[in-house]
Amino acid sequence: MTLLPTRAGLFVRTVIAGVSCLFLSSGVVVAVLLLIGVPIYAGVHYGVEVLSSLAILLGFDFRLAAEPLAVALVVAVGMPCLAAVELSLRTVRTARERSAPAGALAQGIIELASYVLLLSSLLIVLSTLPVLRSVLPLPLFGLLVLLGFFYLLMAGYLWAAHEWIRSKDEVNDERTTGGNWLVIGIFIVGYLSMAYWVGFALLVVAALVWLVFGSIIVPNHVDGVRDAIERRAAEIAEEEPVDPAATYGITDEAKWVRIRLEQTTALRPTLLVTVTGIVIVGASYWAATFVSVETVVVSVAAVSAAVFVGIHVGATIRTEFSGNNAVLRNLEDRFDLEALTVTDIESVDQIVGTAGSNSNSDSDRKVDVNASLESIVTRLAGQVDLPPPEIRVLEHGTPVALTVGYRPAVSTLVLSRGLIETLEYHELEAAIAHELAHVANRDAAVLTALSAPSAVARLARSRYGYNPVVEPLAMLVGTISRWYVALVSRGREYAADDGAVAITGDPAALASALESLDADLERRPSTDLRERDAATAFAIVPPPWEKHPFFDRTRRFIARRVFGTHPPTEKRIDRLRTQV
Repeated sequence: MTLLPTRAGLFVRTVIAGVSCLFLSSGVVVAVLLLIGVPIYAGVHYGVEVLSSLAILLGFDFRLAAEPLAVALVVAVGMPCLAAVELSLRTVRTARERSAPAGALAQGIIELASYVLLLSSLLIVLSTLPVLRSVLPLPLFGLLVLLGFFYLLMAGYLWAAHEWIRSKDEVNDERTTGGNWLVIGIFIVGYLSMAYWVGFALLVVAALVWLVFGSIIVPNHVDGVRDAIERRAAEIAEEEPVDPAATYGITDEAKWVRIRLEQTTALRPTLLVTVTGIVIVGASYWAATFVSVETVVVSVAAVSAAVFVGIHVGATIRTEFSGNNAVLRNLEDRFDLEALTVTDIESVDQIVGTAGSNSNSDSDRKVDVNASLESIVTRLAGQVDLPPPEIRVLEHGTPVALTVGYRPAVSTLVLSRGLIETLEYHELEAAIAHELAHVANRDAAVLTALSAPSAVARLARSRYGYNPVVEPLAMLVGTISRWYVALVSRGREYAADDGAVAITGDPAALASALESLDADLERRPSTDLRERDAATAFAIVPPPWEKHPFFDRTRRFIARRVFGTHPPTEKRIDRLRTQV
C-alpha cells in the first residue's frame, strides 16, 4: 500500500508553493551575491588602481605588465581576508553551539563584515536612484527619497534602542568586552582612512592577513594577542577578564579545519592551501594578460561571491535537512527524552494507564498486556511497507506527536506522555498511523525544501547584525515563505489524515483522537503549556487560541488561516466522520 497524496487540491497547493519558493530563492541568491560581490569588486578594483599607479611612479611604466601583476598581488592579499571572515563566522557559530564566549578577534571581524555589508547595501540602493529618477515622475521620486530618509532615521533610532536595551539586559550573550573594544578600534581606523589618509585602511588588511597565517603558523601568538585585548578591555571597563580557557577562538577553529582537511584529503593542509593559492593567483595573472583588467576584476568578484555564498547557503540548507538531529537535540535540551528499546519498553496498558476507562464500551478496555508501542508501530509501518521508525518518549504533559527524518529509513517517532495518557488504545493507534503517513509522504523533506529561502533570510538577519536595507527584504522573504509553507502543510495534514484512515481503516478512531486532544488542550490551564513554541510546532492539533484585547478576530484569522500549519481541528473531525 502506498500513501502518496493524489488530490488535486494538494497538487495545486504544492505547485503554488514550489513556484513561490523558486522565485524567492532566486531573489535571495541574487541579493546576497550583490551584497557580497559589490565590496569585493570595489576592494579589488581599488587595489589594482593603487598598485598600478605605484608601479608607474617607481618607473615601471610598462602598463600591460604592471596591471596583471597588480591583479595577482591584490588577489593574493584578498584571499586571506575572505578566509579570515569565513573563519570568524565559523568560530562564532561554533562558540554559540558550545555556549562559550567567542574570541574578540572573531567578533571584531564579523562586526567589520557586517558594516561592510551595510555600506554595500546602501551603495546598491543609491545606485538605483538614477534609474528611478528617469522612470518616475519628479514628485513621486522626491516622495520616495523623503520616505527613504525617514526610514533610515527611524531604523537608526530603533537600532540604538535595541542596543541600549541589550546593554541593560543581565543575560550574558556570546560577545565579550574585548570584541566590543575591537569594534571601536575598527571605527577609529575607518575614520582615519576617510578623514586623513586612505593608507590607514591597510592596517585592517594587514591584520586580516596576519590573523589567517598567524592562526596556522603561530597560534600561541594569536591567542596571546586575543587575551591581551580581553584583559585590557576588562581593565578599562572595570570588569573581570574573560577566562581564556573558556573562550573559543579563531585558532581553535583553524585547528579543527586543519584536522578535517587532513582526514578528508589525506594531504598536508599547508601544502593543499599553498598549491590552491598559487593556482588562483597564477590564473588571475594569466587572465589579466589576455583580457581587460575590468573583466578580470568583475570575474574575481563574481566567483568569490559565488563561492562565499555557496558555502553558506549550502551549509544552511544542509543544516535544515539534518533537522532530524536538530529537532531531537532541541527537545532533549528542553525535556527528558528517553529512547525505547525492546528490553525496557513498557506495555501499552502500563503506558496508557487506565486505557479505556473513559469509554462506555467493554471492548475498549480489552488491551493486550503483551502489546507495546514498538509492536504497534512495527505492525502499522508494515502495512504501508515502511521501516519502523525509532521511538522516543517525551516527558511532558502537552500532547505532542511528531515524526522527524527526511527518509523513512532514518525517521524517529516522538510521542509525549501527555498524548499517550490522554488517548484510548484505538485513538493512540490512529495518532501513530497519522504520523507514519507523514513519513510515507516525506512531508518533512518537502516542507524543509520549501522553507529554504526563509532559512537563508534568517541566517542573514542573525549573523550580520541589523541592516536597515537587508532587514525589510529578509522579513518579506520570511513572511511569504511562511505563508506558502503553511499552505502546503495544511494540505498535507489532510493527506496524513487520509493516510491514517487507509492504514487503520477506522476514520472514527482518528476523529475521536483529535477530539480528545483538542478537548484536553482546552481544559489544560495556559500555565501547563509553558513550551508554547513546542506545542504549536509539534502538537498533532494546535494549542487553544488565547484571546487578545485588540483585533482578536483579525489576529486569529492571520495566525490560524493564513500562517497556520494545521487546518481547523473541527473541520478535520467533520471530514473524517463523513467517511464513517
